[in-house]
Amino acid sequence: METRENLVELKTLFDTTLKDQLEDLDKIRKEAVKRCYLSAVPILTSLLIAMYFAFSGKSNEWIIFWLPSLMSLAMYYYVSLKWNVYRDGYKTQVVGKLLKTFNDSFEYSPNDHISPEKYKASGLYRRHYHRYNGEDYVRGVVGKTAIEFSELHTQYKTTRTDSKGKRRTTWHTIFKGVLFIADANKHFNGKTYITPDSEGFWSSVGKSLNNLLGGSGFGERVAMEDPEFERHFEVYSDDQIEARYLISTSLMQRLVAFRKEANASVALSFVGDSLHIGIPSRKEYFEPKLFQSAANFDAVKDIYQDLDFITGIVEDLALNTRIWTKT
Repeated sequence: METRENLVELKTLFDTTLKDQLEDLDKIRKEAVKRCYLSAVPILTSLLIAMYFAFSGKSNEWIIFWLPSLMSLAMYYYVSLKWNVYRDGYKTQVVGKLLKTFNDSFEYSPNDHISPEKYKASGLYRRHYHRYNGEDYVRGVVGKTAIEFSELHTQYKTTRTDSKGKRRTTWHTIFKGVLFIADANKHFNGKTYITPDSEGFWSSVGKSLNNLLGGSGFGERVAMEDPEFERHFEVYSDDQIEARYLISTSLMQRLVAFRKEANASVALSFVGDSLHIGIPSRKEYFEPKLFQSAANFDAVKDIYQDLDFITGIVEDLALNTRIWTKT
């Protein structure tokens, strides 16, 4: 958990170790910025040429459409070559080193992610996806609890034909955020899911229909005794007795507090021998900015606070107290 002492230690780490390394890395960022400005010249030139042909009546589809498109693509590649070197270097220097301040066991892979198999095993997001992307994979042991997490973005597509007969594909997000997985120190006999509770008239109608038709795809509804918890979450399980054992009064209180801290519609599942937590977010975690100096303490502090929040889940939910025992 972040404290004033932690921030003092972070500032010391920045001044004594990170700053000099990031100042060297900033030279690469400046080169990427330079390429960005330089690329504007050929792109604008190609656009002017295309506009000339479009308005002069000299119809030439290749020049009007393809010349600006190909030039933009080439310039994007030209800038990306330098930007990717900077981005990967920044993540290794900053995120990798900051993780070690929390725990020496942490291993960081900026271009890796939670596997599709583990995503599916969580059972939280069941719609079939057509795209599966992720990054910033971290694994390690916090106290007695093995954890892993990464950013993920899963999408499905829909295709329709418009009035002119052209097929158009639209991409829709299933989940975008952080998927966190922790060893639960227990093999669960059933499957229990804690999903965000929606509000409003139509939500009430949906719940009534679910109950009438025998529940949702997550199993039977498990009514909990904590009114505040019930305002934020719904519990489903194929084992009512185990679900009530897993979700104690103290855990319900911690989950309500965690949801408020996350400021997101978090979802959890108890499947196999793991606790899965999905934290939806539009934020791009641990990313440097092109037009911001690499040696910027506030940017490093923001990343530190994000890491503190995610790795702090173990403490927030008291997972090291071994609240469930192996059977």
